[in-house]
Amino acid sequence: MRRRQDEAYVVGTQEMGEADLIVTLVAESAGLVRGVAPSARRSRKRFGGALEPLTRVRASWVEREGRDLHRIESLEPERSYATMQSEPIRQAACAVLAEVAGTTSREEQPDPTVFRLMGAVLDALEGGLDPFAAVRYFEFWELKLHGVLPDLAECGGCGKELAATDPRLVAPGDGLRCAPCARSVAGAKRLASADLAFLRAAAGSPPAAMQAHAAASRPGGALEALLRGTLEAFAEKRFRAYRHLAALEEAP
Repeated sequence: MRRRQDEAYVVGTQEMGEADLIVTLVAESAGLVRGVAPSARRSRKRFGGALEPLTRVRASWVEREGRDLHRIESLEPERSYATMQSEPIRQAACAVLAEVAGTTSREEQPDPTVFRLMGAVLDALEGGLDPFAAVRYFEFWELKLHGVLPDLAECGGCGKELAATDPRLVAPGDGLRCAPCARSVAGAKRLASADLAFLRAAAGSPPAAMQAHAAASRPGGALEALLRGTLEAFAEKRFRAYRHLAALEEAP
């Protein structure tokens, strides 16, 4: 057995037996950590508010050799976003962040840049950033940091270099296409000038500066098809949390 400590975000919990919880963490130095929090459902004293989604904690756990699940010894809250998540649409955006981060992180693969990204996006969201702009920004940087962000200057089909005035069409889940290549792609969507402005701004701005690009971030557009589509193709799964976020956008 080996005892470990790390800064982490709580990205998921799951009931286990009558009293325990399986807790999933994205840790700064340890990557993805999954462990059992014993008696967490029976007594709130031991872990308290530390189990709320996306709480930043100081986690202590015991690694058990040959086991998929470790033993969570303690979770000390350091930063809570619970108040922000009382607003349903912000809670839904947080659920997307948690699902994406929990899927793309790997055990024993530290990624402090993604860890800092989560904190910056959560702070901006709490500060009033549009939830869809926050999600699109997070998608953009997840793709960029993992090296799979589509090249905006090249057609992903024929490899043609695209001039500044050339249309850029999104093949959902398969990057960009020039106009001739897009003819064979069902449901291709053209990136508008507002979409391209979002991408330029995201590359060089903190998340708190993205409010001006909220309109381009709405669900159903070409920007979502590019970023979310590429992210789901990279993860090889469709993220369930997006459905709830989109439903809240459509609600009267």
